[in-house]
Amino acid sequence: MDKQILEVVDSVSMEKGVDKEIIFQALEEAISSATKKLIEDEANINVVIDRDNGSYRTFRNWTIVSEEDLIDRVFEITKEDISDHKIEEGIATKEIENIDFGRISAQAAKQVIIQKVREAERSKITKKYENLLGQVISGQVKRINRDFLLLEIEEDLNAQIPRDQIIPGEIFKLNDRVRAVIKEIVTTPRGPQIILSRTDERLVMELFTQEVPEISEGTIEIKAIARDPGYRSKIAVKTYDGRIDPVGACVGMRGSRVQAVSNEIGNERIDIFIHSDNPAEFVVNCLAPVKIYSILVDERTSTLVLEVEEENQAQIIGKNGQNLRLMTQMIGWSFQVLNKEQFKEYQDSSLIEKYNQVSNRLELNDEEKEKLIAAELETLEKVVDANQELLEKIVNDPKRAASIVEKANELLLQDAFNEDFNDPTMEDDLVNLRGITNDVLSSLSNNNIKKLDELAEMSVPELMDISEKITENEASALIMEARKPWFD
Repeated sequence: MDKQILEVVDSVSMEKGVDKEIIFQALEEAISSATKKLIEDEANINVVIDRDNGSYRTFRNWTIVSEEDLIDRVFEITKEDISDHKIEEGIATKEIENIDFGRISAQAAKQVIIQKVREAERSKITKKYENLLGQVISGQVKRINRDFLLLEIEEDLNAQIPRDQIIPGEIFKLNDRVRAVIKEIVTTPRGPQIILSRTDERLVMELFTQEVPEISEGTIEIKAIARDPGYRSKIAVKTYDGRIDPVGACVGMRGSRVQAVSNEIGNERIDIFIHSDNPAEFVVNCLAPVKIYSILVDERTSTLVLEVEEENQAQIIGKNGQNLRLMTQMIGWSFQVLNKEQFKEYQDSSLIEKYNQVSNRLELNDEEKEKLIAAELETLEKVVDANQELLEKIVNDPKRAASIVEKANELLLQDAFNEDFNDPTMEDDLVNLRGITNDVLSSLSNNNIKKLDELAEMSVPELMDISEKITENEASALIMEARKPWFD
């Protein structure tokens, strides 16, 4: 038997390419399982195989309990019953006789070994391809059905391309060679399954990396990609070497490089631009040679408003809004494309909105608001920097003019504090709670209070303990405000 164990370990390890230790562990588990069937199924059995000579020893373990706590003698033992047992950390261990393997025991052992070997093989696959996520591999089509395309990527190793990860309009036949990017590895009842994609943005990136030496060498960097699979891709590139034209390098001689990539992804149209960290400059690069007369940047809403010729509006927007949608994905900003007349109307309405906002925050009446517009003080910064005489003309009161400047300064300081606070894990309802300050939000965040209900459940002393600057009345008001949704 001892010699047989070593032979089994050697042969299975060589045949399957699995570490010998895994086979030994599988045998130990198999012998243990067979031993349980001959003794008692619930018994705690431990088998240890000598890695050098193949001999093994069998041990039975019991948990040591008092006489009063004894429930089941199958896996429990009292201190009075311990004689020649080895005791360690509340466990009594005794060596028992090795079982005599019969046909049934051998079959059970075989099943355990097969299962362990399969698990080891799956683990090897998972580990290998987890390190290759996002990379392009090729495979041969072995099966086609309504749900997925099955590719053989290695001998006896398949991967799937789900139907929604195939480029629209693509048709494949059996034995076709297909290139795709490794999207993910999912766990299934049948083991790990490699999922590939031909619609993933990383496919375009990897294809360009393979096709353009300057990218693989790191001279040119792909900064952003937006893709409508099968129709259009937009790519932003950048280089830190002033001697290189990154767009020209990616396009290649007579368009050879970009055409090679396009052919690989179903003749998808590919637009390549120079990347810029400035959104306005970036969008100008994207839309060249279309002339953009003006750009309004709204950082508050991350919106770019573009003024263009009326005949260029449709071109910029694209069919079904495709062009704008891809630019939004790539740049991360939303867009409005307006002609000259629409742009002027937008400017006027936007300016009026700014005046309304400033006047409301400073609590000005309608007459004062009109004078504010006439003086072109559309921001709090301009109010603070304005001439004292000008402010006095607006409010007809020197003291009130001074108080407005003071209030504008307070609002600017408050805005600066609010900009500094950033905790994406905190609920919006809590961040936007009426009357809450940045100091209180920071204190709540530091004490892991991230939800409106968590604030509502607090007492006034508790809130005052974690936020030292808040008064008792302020704490009470905040908690009551947080509790309002309970009564709605």
